[in-house]
Amino acid sequence: MLGAGTTLNDRYLLGGRLGGGGMGEVWRADDTVLGRTVAVKVLMPALSEDPTFTQRFQNEARAMATLRHPGVVDVYDYGICEVEGRQVSFLVMEYVQGESLDRVLRRGALDPETTMRLVAEVADALAAAHAQGIVHRDVKPANLMVRPDGGVVLTDFGIAHSASLGHLTATGTMLCSAGYCAPEMATSSEVSPAVDVYALGVVAYECLSGRLPFQGDTPVQIIFKHLNSPVPRLPESIPPGPRQVVARALEKTPDARWQTAPMMAEAARKALSDPGRLPAPRRPRTMRAMLTMVAAVVVTGVVAGSVWLRPAEPTTGEVVDAPVPTVEGTTTYLVPQTPPTSTRRQSAPPTKRQPTPRPTRVTQVPSFSPTVTITPPTQTPTATPTASEPKPTEEPPTSPGPEEPTSEPTVSGPPGDIQCIRAPCP
Repeated sequence: MLGAGTTLNDRYLLGGRLGGGGMGEVWRADDTVLGRTVAVKVLMPALSEDPTFTQRFQNEARAMATLRHPGVVDVYDYGICEVEGRQVSFLVMEYVQGESLDRVLRRGALDPETTMRLVAEVADALAAAHAQGIVHRDVKPANLMVRPDGGVVLTDFGIAHSASLGHLTATGTMLCSAGYCAPEMATSSEVSPAVDVYALGVVAYECLSGRLPFQGDTPVQIIFKHLNSPVPRLPESIPPGPRQVVARALEKTPDARWQTAPMMAEAARKALSDPGRLPAPRRPRTMRAMLTMVAAVVVTGVVAGSVWLRPAEPTTGEVVDAPVPTVEGTTTYLVPQTPPTSTRRQSAPPTKRQPTPRPTRVTQVPSFSPTVTITPPTQTPTATPTASEPKPTEEPPTSPGPEEPTSEPTVSGPPGDIQCIRAPCP
């Protein structure tokens, strides 16, 4: 139905056929309005009548229109028209001079320097797509156009997954090329940028070796090898740097690959500048988690130890009065203008005070001076000491000692006699 000389929307005149795929064909065409050469991708007539494929084709146009990057082909227009009574959907794109990478590889493998330069440029283009929430899902040599100057352009976002536009793949359907399909594409429905990193690793392997890492008679056999078989070794002539870039991109689990397309681009450029040096090894996440836990425990222990071992601050500005006897027979030092509850904490005497005998009840004979009677200068005590703590005298003591009197004591009798203080006396 379509051929050279067919006009779409009375504007785009088809010329030669550039290539084709599962969803449509790509033609070189002339834009009769703007007078420029363009590339027109036409959806297959049988698929144009399917609303699902029509919506997917429109999503491709929207996805590519949001990208502005030298490594991504520009989109100019999208339209629907009738040709010989059948509906045709088409996408107008920038015409890239050059040839596809698959045609280049038919002539032989590429050297490591050219391969690493190509990987870095494609990874940059994928990074721009991933930043817009778009995953290409079909990175392969047929969708990479090589310009005459060696630059590479990423094309054909026909099965791209966009987080904003939705996922149109039917349940149980896997959209990818078997030779470049990431293992998780066959085992789960999760689509992440890691699938593009894996596919680019397969492209790099094919560029260096001239063949795909996994081959089979059917797509099922190839997918099975992607899931279970180890990656064959590259030729011994490949330097360590490019070899490591490819090996990490082809890891089975997404977490073990290059985490982002920019990281892969950086590693490819380092391998390009110094092929003999290996990229920095990836530190396992478990090791990082363990180091974080150990650091947290150490910090917690240091803080707790500093609080536990902190010396008690001495109390300053307190005047200690003379000790008073208590029921338990211990000496308590009263602090003026302090509640009674705080005075009970001062259970230990100052370190500089001379040790003295423990005071006893008034009915007992003091052990240190049985002949001395303490007579207060102001008034006669009216009650024996009890459990309650008496108030301190108005004048502070002048020297340490237990209950130092304010006046000279008097001797009332011979040694061994006790003076009666309170009547009746025996």
